[in-house]
Parts: sequence; structure tokens; C-alpha cells
Amino acid sequence: MAIVEDEVRNGSEEENEIEVVVDEEDADQDSDDSDDDDDEEALEKKVSDLEQRIAEDPYNYNDHIDLIQALWSLSELDRWRAAFDRLQELSLLRAEHWLLRLQTEETLAHSPQDRERLANLFQQATLDCYSIPILSEWCSWALTAGEAAAARAQLDEVLRRAGADPLSGKIFWDARLELEKAKLDTMSPSDAEHGAQRERVLWALEEAVSRPLLRGDDAWPQLQQLALAVHGQEYVDKVKKQHEAAVEYLQKITPYEDKLLTLEDPEEKIKVYLEYIEAIKELSKVDKYAECDSDGILRVVYDRATTECLSCAEAVPLLQALARLAQRSASRAGVCRALAACTRRCPRRAAFWLLRMQHAEREERDFDDVKTIFETALSKGMESFKEAEGLWLGWLEYTRRRTAFDDGALVERLRRTCRLAWDSLAEAWGEEANDCEVPLFWARLEYKRIKDPAQGKEIFEEIFKYGENKTLSKYWEALIHLEMSRDPPASHRRVRELHRRALRSVGDYPPAVARLWTDFERDYGDLAASVECAQLCEEKLKEWRDSYQAMKDKMMGQKQKGKQVANKKSKVDNKNKKEDKSNKGKRKFDSVQSTSEASDVKKKKDSDMDVDVPDKEGDTGGGVKRSHEDDVEGADNKRQRKDSSTDTVTTGREACTLFISNLDFKVNEHNLRNKLSEFGDIVSLRVKAGVKAFGGSICYCQYKSLESVEKALKHDRTPLDGRPMFLSRYSSKKSKPSFKYPLTAENNKLFVKNLPYSHCTKDALTDIFDKFGKLKDIRIVTFKDGKPKGLAYVDYEDENSASEAIKETNGLTVGDRKIEVAVSAPPPRQEPSTSTLGLPKRDTGGGMRRTQLSSFIPRVLQQAASTSKTNGNQSNGDTKRPLTNNDFKNMLLNK
Repeated sequence: MAIVEDEVRNGSEEENEIEVVVDEEDADQDSDDSDDDDDEEALEKKVSDLEQRIAEDPYNYNDHIDLIQALWSLSELDRWRAAFDRLQELSLLRAEHWLLRLQTEETLAHSPQDRERLANLFQQATLDCYSIPILSEWCSWALTAGEAAAARAQLDEVLRRAGADPLSGKIFWDARLELEKAKLDTMSPSDAEHGAQRERVLWALEEAVSRPLLRGDDAWPQLQQLALAVHGQEYVDKVKKQHEAAVEYLQKITPYEDKLLTLEDPEEKIKVYLEYIEAIKELSKVDKYAECDSDGILRVVYDRATTECLSCAEAVPLLQALARLAQRSASRAGVCRALAACTRRCPRRAAFWLLRMQHAEREERDFDDVKTIFETALSKGMESFKEAEGLWLGWLEYTRRRTAFDDGALVERLRRTCRLAWDSLAEAWGEEANDCEVPLFWARLEYKRIKDPAQGKEIFEEIFKYGENKTLSKYWEALIHLEMSRDPPASHRRVRELHRRALRSVGDYPPAVARLWTDFERDYGDLAASVECAQLCEEKLKEWRDSYQAMKDKMMGQKQKGKQVANKKSKVDNKNKKEDKSNKGKRKFDSVQSTSEASDVKKKKDSDMDVDVPDKEGDTGGGVKRSHEDDVEGADNKRQRKDSSTDTVTTGREACTLFISNLDFKVNEHNLRNKLSEFGDIVSLRVKAGVKAFGGSICYCQYKSLESVEKALKHDRTPLDGRPMFLSRYSSKKSKPSFKYPLTAENNKLFVKNLPYSHCTKDALTDIFDKFGKLKDIRIVTFKDGKPKGLAYVDYEDENSASEAIKETNGLTVGDRKIEVAVSAPPPRQEPSTSTLGLPKRDTGGGMRRTQLSSFIPRVLQQAASTSKTNGNQSNGDTKRPLTNNDFKNMLLNK
């Protein structure tokens, strides 16, 4: 905006008044400034929105790139660099984005500090990816980086990464040759360094022709001329032999390079890379190719493959191979570089971080430096529980190696680390962390190194609280071994009780703890203890073998069943064909009549459940079926021919059949079969899912022997998937179920109430009550869905033990409640009323309420029934009885 002085009076009172005039060019400039302000505000809003989105989803790569571009448009260099650094911390940067930053930083690197930072950025970029454009950019910048020594150092870094690349390595050797030749041209033959510099030029030429590099032949004439002038013909002949071997080596690997140039799919590329790697390994065994640097070529191929095919499953083994190769053949710096590349490209695998920690420990770095590596690994988040567990165990091992056990402060640091590891795994992985190796490692340290067995025993008690750990033999074996080798040693009574408890609890492999107890009693036990051990071990092992055999038979039976079903299907088809032939020539009416009769025979009630009867071959696929409940009234109208053999078969089958109810509505048949097979060999198993009248699914299980049914009945209300199974005998006739438990007072049985739900388990109650006497049984009272009611019955062998338990436990605080303990004396049960007409019918066994049928009875019949009940008029002087459904049916038919 221009300010000019008006020379002409404009009639105002002030003579020296200044008029403001807006110049057109200035007006346009103001407009442009306004547009720029608007654009800047829009960019700031975009930056704010992107930062908000990144805060909500920090792993969205594209949002980070958009933010970097917006910050560059705002000329916010510091924020632009910070955005790049944040993205680099979260994930790998793609080659094109690395190249963008490097080229930008290259234009800004003027001071020695800037050049050092740029060199570090080039090194970090090569950890993320193997990129020829990035390496070429690094090479170009190195030639202009300053003094020859600095440029040579940077080119050496490039050559370590890509100098052995058969496809592109010649580019970087040419750059090194140009640098050395340019330096040589600045010297005269009289300079002291002239000879050494000429040797550097010759070395660059020799490396180019002695390696299997594409276009390596181009350097041979120069080398031959210079080598003859410096060393003579003998040197030339030696290098020529190496050159010929390199050319032959290159011819053998060129087909793999050609294939890789034509492929785009990572899955196809990784297959070629694997073949390429195997070919290089085979060539490395040939003496003629010993100078071709097969290890360097392998490192380059591993680097290329894991960059281009990182999404493939085979990339992880290739990274592991790269780490092993570096440890075997590279320098310390090379090993560190290879391990850093592995952790950058696969940050959620513990193995690479552990190798970095071990490498730092070998270099005798400080405790805090190794801790920084571990914490960085932990922040990446391991991909599985086993990976996280392995990472924590590696850190605990390192901490143990850095702990002097005579120093109390270091011992406490080790204990805190063990506790932190266990709790962190449990918090991050939930139930997967139940079966964890960290507490075992900690317990061994307490027993063997810290010499605190009491603390070690507490760790094992905590282990047994989680998941299925109490049933796993490995924990009991470890505890027993540690208790027997502790200092001072545990008493024989304590060790024997530990063996007894282990045998009672283990479910996965009882022979392991049985063998430990048997060996202990042979070495230290008296006669009574040895006999008890033998008896308990025999019972436990027999139960376990029966379960194992049942599982084996079930698996074998499933294989045989498929064959038998196929055979039976062919028999049925043949039978149908014969019937079709026999019906030829018959009248149509006869065939229709036979068809209707067959369909009548097939009709069954939906509520009936069938039990398979095995045929002579033991198969149940097509045997006779029998319902669980027959219509007693309808049985009089059916006249069936029976003989003694049929009765015997039916009776034996019914006796060997177990009826199971209160199963889950969506019962898992596989788990059910496994559970029932613990009691004996199963002939057939039929499940009716989702029966509302029974409050869940029901099942009919036929065993081979009656003993299996008897054994199963002893395990009534055994939980399956958290829900108790009701086990009872199968009967084809209706019978009124009797209450299983006594209804009178029992002085040796205690009734416990107000239990916390966490202690409504047999193990928890056993720990409370077994110290007062020998227990006979413990029964937890539950709802039908398996959830505890807070009630339990504790049955002792004698009354004295029960009396002592009442004195000690009544009012005892368990968890957060005071339990009440008394002698079991249930109130007398009231008999149901005999008059049920028009009333809702209930299951006499306390089952779920059944459908009310009174609304379907005609009102006249209800009045007639009530009148006869009032007057007491009965024919033939019979006693009054309630009318049945059959009576109503006869009334309706007679009407």
C-alpha cells in the first residue's frame, strides 16, 4: 500500500492533510498475501487433523506420509524431521520415502554435524531395506563429502553392504576406483604417498575383476596395464586365474538373477531366492571359487530377499540365517549391523533381540545398555505368548548372570524382575500365561542359588492356583526334586505327603509322579508306607490306562466305522433292488398299501430317544433302536412275539446303558465322549441336543459291561464344561426316581454354607477339612448350570472327625466370608398331593416345569371329574383314583 501526499487542496480544514491512495500492484500483492494466509490456515488445519488421526491410530502409514508432506509445505523443518523420526520408530520406512528424506537432508548438510547426521541416516536406511537407489545416492554424496579420507570411509560402508552384489556391485567399485584415481592424479611420482595411492587404485581394480560381478570384464585391461608396471607378469597371471573363476561363477548364478528380474510376486520370488541361496552354498564348497567371496554374496542375497519378500513366511528363517552368517564370518561391527537389520525388519520376534542382547554382553557393555535393548524390544510387542516369554526369560538370565548372590540388593533386584516378568505376561496374555516357565525359573533360583526354600514353595503354591497347572506333572516333578535336594533337606514325612498330593492331583501323565514316589519309598520308606504307595499308584495308573485305552479304542473305532457304514450301505441298496424285483407284476393297490404300512411303522414320537444295539460285528450303525420311555397304555394294544433270547439281549443292553442329563444345550460331543470313556469302553453314544424338558441336552451311553455303568454312577454330577452331569441308570419303563442322598441326620457328614464361590471346589475344601480326619467324600451343591450355591457337604469316615471339624471351622473366615458348619440334618420331604387334575404337572425329580395340559380338557369333563370326586361314586366299590389321559381318551371316544 502506497502513501502519497496530495498537492491539491481538497477542501478540508487541514492544509497539510495526507491522502491515502492504494496502488494497483500493492492491491494485488495484498490479495496474494491473503490467499497465502488462507492456504496456510488450511494446511495447519490439515496438520492438526492428521495428528489427531495418528494419535488414534499410530500405525496408519499413509497418515504419517500425508503429515510429512503437509509439514514440508508449511516449511516446518523441525516438525518435518520429528514426523519422520516418529514414523521410523513405529515401522519400517519404504525405500522411496527414505530416498526423499535423504535427498532433502543432503541439500541441508553443510556443517560437519549435519554431514555426520546424514551419514547415520544412510546407515539407518540400509537397515530398513536393500535399495540400489539409496546406495547410489549414498555413493554420490560420499564423493562430495569432503576430504579423500572421509569419502573413502563412506564408500567403504557402501561396499560392505553392496560390493558383493553380482548385479549392481560393479557400480560401487567403479566409484571407489574413480576416487582413488582422482587422488592419484593430484600427486607426482616424487610424492611419498604416490606408491601407496597407486596400490589403492590397483586394489580397486583387482577387487572388481576377482569378484563375480556383471560387467567385471571392463576393468581387466586397466588392471593388466597397471599390474605389469607395478608387480609384473606373475601377479597378472594370479589375478587372471581368479578372474576366470569369477567369470565362471557368474555364469552359474546369472540364471537366478535373470529370473528375479522378470518376477513381481513375492511368493514366486522367494522360491527363486531359496534356490539361489542353495546354489551359492554349493559353489562355496568348490575350491576353485574360494576367492569369489561366497559369504559376501550370501549376505547380499539374504538382504535383498528379506527386503523384497518380507511378507512371506520364509523371510524369518532367512533373517535367522543372515544373523548366523554374520556371527560366523563378519566383524563385530558387521554382526551388530546384521542384528540391527533383523530387529528392524522383524521387530516382533524375540530371537533377534536376544541375539542383540548377547552381542552387547560379549562386548561387555553396561547393564543399562542391555536393559535399553530389552525395553525397546518389549515396546515393539511380541507376536505370541511364547515370543514374549522367551524375551523375558532371556532378560532374566542376563540379570541372573549380573547378580552376586551374596549381595542382598542385587538379589532383591532379581526377585523384583522375576515378579515383574510373571505379572506382565499374565496381564498381557491372560490365560495363556498360566503355564509359564518364568515362575519355574524363579523357584529354582530360590531353592538353589538364593537358598530360600520357603519362598520357592510359595511360588509353587501360587503356580497351582492358575489354570490346569495343578494337574500337570511337570510342576509336581520340579517341586519334588527341589524339595528333596534342598538345603537343609525336607523331612521324609513332608516329602511323602508331597508325593501323595501330587499323585492325587496329576491328570496328564501320572506314571511320572508314581515312579518318583515308588523310588522314594524304595529308598527311604517303611513297610506301611511302601504298601500304601503301591496301592495308590496302582489305582491311579489303572484309571489312567483305562482312559487311555478308551481313547485309543474310540479312535480305532472311528476308522473301522467308516468302512462298515460303506459296506452296510451297499447291503441296503441290494435289498432295495430285490424288493423292487419282487414287486414286479403286483397290483398297484398292493404296492400302495405296503408303502403306507411301511410309513406307519417308521413313525415315532419326536420326544423318544433311541439307543443303538450292536450287531454281531459290534457296529451300531444300523442296529435295532429302543426308546427311553414307552407308552405303557399303548403297550396293551400291541401284540409282539417275544422269546427268552430277545429278553436277555434287551435286559443286558438296558443294564449297560447310562442316561445322562443336564448337559449344556450346545454340548460338545467330543468332550462328552472323552469324559464318559473314562469309565469304560463305549459301544454307542447318542446325544439329543437342546431338550427343554430336561433343562439341557441328554445322552444315552451304552457300555460294554455293567461294571462301567456302576463306575460311572459313582461320579454323578461330575462337571463337563463347567456344568454338572446328572448320571442315572437307563430304563425302558417309567419309574419314579428316588432321592439319592439320605433324608435323616448323619453325624459324620457336615453341612457347610456361606462359602465364597472361589472356595467351592473339592481341592479348596479338602485343604480346609482334611486336617481333622480322613475324608470320605465332598459334594459341592450347584445350580443346573454348574454355578455353585455356596453350599457343600463334607463326609468323614467317623463321627469324631466331624465333631472336631465343627469345633474348629464353624465361624472360620474363608476368603471374605465366615462359613457356617453343622451336622447334616435335612428337613423331612413333603409328599406331593395325589390330586393333580387341572394342576400344572411337575417333574417328580425336581426337574423343569412341563407344559400345562388342563386347557385342552373339555369343561364338561372337568366338571364330571370334580362331581365324581365329591360324591365318591365309583363302580364296583373301587377306591377313588385320579383320572389318567387314557381315561379322557376313552371318554371322548365313547361320546
